[in-house]
Amino acid sequence: MSLGLGQKLMPKLKTKFRYKTVVLGGIVLLSFLRLIKKEDLIARLYMSIGQNQAALWAGMLWGEKQLLEKNFYQALINTGLIHIVVVSGTNLTILGRSLIEFLAGLIGRKEAIVLGLGVIVWYVNLVGWQIPVVRAALFLFFYYLGQFIGRGLHPGRGLFLVALVMVAADYKVVTEMSFWLSFLAFGAMLITGGEGIVKSTLWINLFLWPVLSWKFGSISLWAPLLNLGVLFLVEALTVLGFVGNLLSLFCLGVGKFVLNLGYPLLRYLTEIVLYFGQKGAWQFSFNWLMMIGWYLILAGYWYEKKKN
Repeated sequence: MSLGLGQKLMPKLKTKFRYKTVVLGGIVLLSFLRLIKKEDLIARLYMSIGQNQAALWAGMLWGEKQLLEKNFYQALINTGLIHIVVVSGTNLTILGRSLIEFLAGLIGRKEAIVLGLGVIVWYVNLVGWQIPVVRAALFLFFYYLGQFIGRGLHPGRGLFLVALVMVAADYKVVTEMSFWLSFLAFGAMLITGGEGIVKSTLWINLFLWPVLSWKFGSISLWAPLLNLGVLFLVEALTVLGFVGNLLSLFCLGVGKFVLNLGYPLLRYLTEIVLYFGQKGAWQFSFNWLMMIGWYLILAGYWYEKKKN
């Protein structure tokens, strides 16, 4: 009788012990992460790799686009690639999902979700509560919350829920350009679903062109092709830069080695931007009526496609 009771209690005790271990480990980890300063991370980037490459990574990882040279920043605008060298929802989504999926294989999915979401909050606080980052963090929270409680989350409903929360928290967010850019890009990805990187990139460009041209006064003819040419770099550079930069805090030599693995990719990106940035952009501005018409055409096309 006592043996049977012990066999029933053991799994519960193991689960309880595992949760306590994860919670305590998470508290220690997050307490340690709070001691890390963004300035120290950026300084290590400059100590590990060339100035231009360090500035690129500082923008992609930590949101410091002010470090980019003026001419290079303008070239990014001309080529339509400005979105990949600043902290965005894409960067956070890549880091958040990579971390949680990696931890899930080590400590279990539910424990990984709790710990991973804690690290995401730390990251958002470190880079600043920028609209695209907050949008991605909220979406990851609702997505993994659904997994935690054993229920799925439809991406469209998740996006609507995130928008609702952000507007409820501060209704002035709807006046921010980054709010619309972030949701338009994510909405374009949802529309294409699993149609592949080429179609997804094309749709994202079609969704963003009117707003970007209204903001910067120009549309880049090179944007769709260039996005296809560099999009595969984003995930690799984000993960490699994040891991290498953190390692450089503890051992500069190891971190420098990891970061320099990304040097060829960063150099490729730099050369592409500089070369095509000198070609200029097609100067064309959308007004509000043209923007409405553009999105109605896209909506009509998508609606007819879904019917067929």
